[in-house]
Amino acid sequence: MNVLVMAAGAVGGYFGSIMAEKHDVVLIARNEHLKAIQEKGLQVQSKTSGNFISRATAVARPEEGYVADIVLYCVKAYHNDSACDVIAPAVGPETTVLTLQNGIGSGDFLSNRFGEERVLLGAAYIEASRGNPGITEEHGGGCRIALGEKHGIITRRTKTVSELLKSSNIDHEVSGDIMSALWKKLVFITALSGMTCLARARFEQVLDNPQTYELAIQVMSETKAVADAEGIDLPANIVKTTMDDFMSHKSELVSSMHQDLLSGRPLEVNVINGAVSQMGKIHNVSTPINDIITSCLSLPNAMATQSAE
Repeated sequence: MNVLVMAAGAVGGYFGSIMAEKHDVVLIARNEHLKAIQEKGLQVQSKTSGNFISRATAVARPEEGYVADIVLYCVKAYHNDSACDVIAPAVGPETTVLTLQNGIGSGDFLSNRFGEERVLLGAAYIEASRGNPGITEEHGGGCRIALGEKHGIITRRTKTVSELLKSSNIDHEVSGDIMSALWKKLVFITALSGMTCLARARFEQVLDNPQTYELAIQVMSETKAVADAEGIDLPANIVKTTMDDFMSHKSELVSSMHQDLLSGRPLEVNVINGAVSQMGKIHNVSTPINDIITSCLSLPNAMATQSAE
């Protein structure tokens, strides 16, 4: 099966490399990262799977005539326009684009570009980061994918993607309510990403400080309230269970948005805390901490975006 991974960052680099053990995988990469992979292969340093060198091929864009069976779509939201331009020639009538992006709205964006019939929603649960050029680091704590159709129907393509993941020994779930799965992750990531960026600290430090711990609770509570207003079915105790999960492996938790902030790169805040803030206004649900996070990060995000242009 032809698998195209857009792109070879933390999430795509790890899952794409695992799939490359059994399938033909092409990783999209650029600049020094691409050069390093082409010279030595993508080096995966993983607490879950062990260290290994990926068998995947790395290119800047798909070769002419290449058509993917599955596109694993893992880029940051601020790269959406350019990323879609890169993969568009490889998206054929039977291609399935599985989005594993953070936040809310990825499915709608990709459906507008490629058609809803080609887009499958998903959420990746993984603690990973991109190290030096040519290196992907997975930090432990479990690696899992949830996927499903927006309207909950189990279709031929969900079964096909499930078989792909199963053949690669990737822990996954075909969800009959993928929107709930996406919002469950949003509860998680609004606290992890939002609070590490607001506090300019590792999440372990955020959790160990009583004041920022309470703010993390409030961020998640606000996200749960907006989900309720959206008609999303989340467990009543999701804030408690998520915090329990945080505390059980807090030293392993890494925020990619915090890494982007420290490196002066654009931020995904608008599809994470910003999405909660925006939908809260639509539903007249108060989200003061998500509002503050979104406002405070608007400046470094704007500065990084301007520098990248």
